[in-house]
Amino acid sequence: MTGADRCPVCKRAIPPDPARAAYRPFCSERCRLVDLGSWLDGAYRISSPVSQEELDQGTAQGGDEDDTLH
Repeated sequence: MTGADRCPVCKRAIPPDPARAAYRPFCSERCRLVDLGSWLDGAYRISSPVSQEELDQGTAQGGDEDDTLH
């Protein structure tokens, strides 16, 4: 079993159940919502400021960003 076979929230093994495919990579809707809540609460953050060079590289790789926002 690989790391991809474990829920990133609760770390339980994810059985190969087609009925749970909608929740991937999570094991259940509960874990999916816990992860969404973490994003909305700001628990996940970029560890350092993004430089202008990094922004330029991101848009050069096919991003659909509006250049007027830069």
